Amino acid sequence: MKKYIHITLFLFFIVVNKNVFYAQSDYYIDSLIIEVSKFKEDTNKLHILSIIAENGDADVWPVYNNEMGKLAAKLQNSSQPIIKLTAKKYLAASLNNKGFFFTERGIPYKAILYFNKSLEIQREIKDLEGQAFSLSNLGTIYDSKGEIDKALEYYFAAVKIRENLDSKVSLAQSYNNIAVLYSNQNDLVNALKYHFQSLKIRKILNDPSGLGLAYNNIGTTYTHLIETQFKGNNKFPDSLMTLSLDYFKKGYDSYTIVNNRKGIAFSLFNMADHFVLQADCYYKKNTIQYDTLISKAEDLFLQSFVIYKLLEEKEWLANINNGLANVSFRRNKLMKAKAYGEEAMTIAKELGFPGTIQNSADILRKVYQENREFEKALKMTDLFYTMRDSVINENNHKEALSKYFLHQTEKQQLLNTAHQEKMALEFSAKTKQQTTIIYFGITGVLVLIVFIVFIYNRFKVTQQQNIIIQNQKHIVEESRKEIVDSINYAKRIQYALLAQKDVLANNLKNYFILFNPKDIVSGDFYWATEFNNKFYLAICDSTGHGVPGAFMSLLNMGFLSEAVKEKNIEKPADIFNYVRLRLINSISNEGQMDGMDGILLCFDKNSREITYSAANIQPVLVSDNSLIELPKDRMPVGKGEKVNDFINHSISYKTGDTLYLYTDGYADQFGGEKGKKFKYKSLNDLILRNSSLSLNMQSEILMNEFTNWRGNLEQVDDVCVLGIKL
Repeated sequence: MKKYIHITLFLFFIVVNKNVFYAQSDYYIDSLIIEVSKFKEDTNKLHILSIIAENGDADVWPVYNNEMGKLAAKLQNSSQPIIKLTAKKYLAASLNNKGFFFTERGIPYKAILYFNKSLEIQREIKDLEGQAFSLSNLGTIYDSKGEIDKALEYYFAAVKIRENLDSKVSLAQSYNNIAVLYSNQNDLVNALKYHFQSLKIRKILNDPSGLGLAYNNIGTTYTHLIETQFKGNNKFPDSLMTLSLDYFKKGYDSYTIVNNRKGIAFSLFNMADHFVLQADCYYKKNTIQYDTLISKAEDLFLQSFVIYKLLEEKEWLANINNGLANVSFRRNKLMKAKAYGEEAMTIAKELGFPGTIQNSADILRKVYQENREFEKALKMTDLFYTMRDSVINENNHKEALSKYFLHQTEKQQLLNTAHQEKMALEFSAKTKQQTTIIYFGITGVLVLIVFIVFIYNRFKVTQQQNIIIQNQKHIVEESRKEIVDSINYAKRIQYALLAQKDVLANNLKNYFILFNPKDIVSGDFYWATEFNNKFYLAICDSTGHGVPGAFMSLLNMGFLSEAVKEKNIEKPADIFNYVRLRLINSISNEGQMDGMDGILLCFDKNSREITYSAANIQPVLVSDNSLIELPKDRMPVGKGEKVNDFINHSISYKTGDTLYLYTDGYADQFGGEKGKKFKYKSLNDLILRNSSLSLNMQSEILMNEFTNWRGNLEQVDDVCVLGIKL
């Protein structure tokens, strides 16, 4: 279904349907157009009409799509079930294509009507992949109408189907659509979340063009974050600027692998824009550093221009001319800025795209004003505000689309006239070739029939064996289900004992918890309680993970509660001493060294003092853009080589400092290009780089970095990270 609407952060990315890949040239499509009227009205003709509808140009495909729909509607009444089913599939495809047609022309209510008609048929014939396409298209329409809740409802419905089908390519695109929607709503945390999910699938598929798309979209989202939240601020996180450029470079490298010229050109364009932003954020105009970055941007814009010129991508030529006008203006080269800006305006007006016209008018008004051409500057100012309104005006949007399709139609008519005779000759040659293929095909079918008879005999012999195997498999599956159900029930018990959100919210003004167990249940845990006007909070790593670790965590949480609530022990070190004694007496009589590593904080609500005790886990404090590693005891809470008393420590802090506590699961994770451990230093560097961001954003970046680092490797341990704004 080529007429599926793809939402990306750039409009040139096109997914090619493998099923129609043999329709590889315009000549072949035009040859089919010449001959299609001679075909008998059956499912074969439907297939040929589908090829034309899916691959024809803007003035061609709607006509043959309508013909396909009429024939499919006729054949769906056939008495033969196979013909009936096939016809309904093509009818749904035709209706979906009509929805695309009205989407492109800015008539959303008609698009919704046809997408729903297509969806109704797909549900009737249980075409799950088709349903996912229609649901995604409906999500796109509601997104464009600003009905975000409805758009997300349809997008997630498509995701659910594709997850069940394990349809990775389409699922990656669905995640991308959701990410772009969130990005357009300035919900950049969720945008990054779904872009990274799309990236993860692209890596599994080893799809260089898909990876290029995902990397560029992530880089653009980080750029958006800089522009909306940090540009102009004194405190600016260098890590975001680095991340943005790194992802654009990864996108460029991925596209280069398969020589995807459009992707390469777009990556160059993004990097150029990045250097302009970097110059604005860090340096003053006319300084050496500023001019160096602007010069880099100009060079990248020109490289991108060369590729788009060869590809005859007019819209992108307008965008790049605007970019070149912008960098020329910043370098006080007003004549070049004027020439680039006016060229961009010419192309933009030819295409009729309000957004591109708006950008051209914006740079030209600045250039004209600097040249003291005030009358022209005033015209550009008026045009800028007119186009800004037009961008959100549906009527002008439809007019722009009409101009675009008119431009494409005129271009195609010229091509058709020039090549029609040549295409007819080529089709004749292809027909002879296909006749030869048919003869070979008949021979192959006869051989296949003999082989099928042999396989059928073998099947009868093994059928009884398969029945026995299936019965055994059923018994194993039932046993497995009972075990998994039991573990899931244990998970509910464990999660009920973890620190509850209301307790944390009442005692911590701003915090995040990243909790990612290796298995269904976890040996890591976070625990909290209130007692005698004090608030206690612990992050702990019990011996083991999975079911054994979960049992230990329940035991450890029970002993912590017992020490505070029943024994009235107040100091963190004394609490750890008590828990260690209970563990040794309870489970270490036969020499086991089970227990936990952990940190226990005590917040005194009266004195506002924070004390803690740390067993093998080191807390870190970020203050004034510096990371301080706080003291810890090098022994576990349990039986170990050392059994000294734990030490109470106090934390000296200022308002606005951030305290981080984490178990060893994050640092010990294997991954990266060489399959090595992440390590504590890398984790502390990552925390420090992003410490100026909101805690929610920090949590999201930590999770995304962990997922990217792990890649396809197995998670080795439970992960628990806590950040607290003091």
